[in-house]
Amino acid sequence: MSNSAVRIDVRPDNVAVLTLDQAGSRANVLTAALWHELEAALISLRTRIDLGGLVIASAKPGIFIAGADLKFFAGLPGPNDPTVRQFIDLGLRVLFLLESLPFPTCAAIDGAALGGGLEVALACDYRLVGTHPRVELGLPEVTLGLIPGWGGTQRLPRLIGLQHGKAMLRVGKSCDASRAVEQKLVLRQVESGQLIDAAAELLLNLPPETWDGQRRLKYEPMLLPDSTQAPEDSLQTMPAAVREVTKCVNDGVRLLLAEGINLETEAFLRLAGSDESKQLIAAFFAARKKT
Repeated sequence: MSNSAVRIDVRPDNVAVLTLDQAGSRANVLTAALWHELEAALISLRTRIDLGGLVIASAKPGIFIAGADLKFFAGLPGPNDPTVRQFIDLGLRVLFLLESLPFPTCAAIDGAALGGGLEVALACDYRLVGTHPRVELGLPEVTLGLIPGWGGTQRLPRLIGLQHGKAMLRVGKSCDASRAVEQKLVLRQVESGQLIDAAAELLLNLPPETWDGQRRLKYEPMLLPDSTQAPEDSLQTMPAAVREVTKCVNDGVRLLLAEGINLETEAFLRLAGSDESKQLIAAFFAARKKT
């Protein structure tokens, strides 16, 4: 029996389905090993010009991807650790690869997509959600003294708009399926049993100029008035993570996507391993033990 966390099946309609199923875990957690497996799978697909699209799904009931391995960040000696840069760069490389595939992609989310899990979905061209009661989408990193590290500060505002994106990032609050549809974070909600079929049908019926044009638009800066900038004095009174995520959004969305993500990476490195972040992560683990 294979211990691979990534399985690829090609449907009769030539849509590939990439299913995540991490062995020995109730959730799919973004470890370096999983990123490497995902990268290998995407490399194997990028020359498949016969494919009509790619659906990314999870075999875990009620969970799409739970996010990064917090134990890794809890044990850091301090900020600006080179191992953190390597880990972040690995995930970014995989997501840029996902965004460059020669066919459209859709995340089929039937459960929790949190932190890095939502960032994977944001790198897809489209997102559908199922009807599982545990459907939940969010970027809760600020509650752990961190910010999203795999492009979330840049892809989210470009998708749902600056106001909604910034609010979601600065508070770290998740949204349910109906709210996600309302904010255009996902395209629509589909019965769980029909989710993969609906995603495949969506991809097969897209004209190339639709999904390719949408990708190109995401790479470009957002055109915004200067009034969207937060005053410097108000930034100084914010908790470190909220301050960093605010600056990342304000400054980064005015740049090309890759340039904005560079700002995000440097901000993430300043926060990961900080005393504040490690204390909040420790409190998170302590609270989880009590439940």
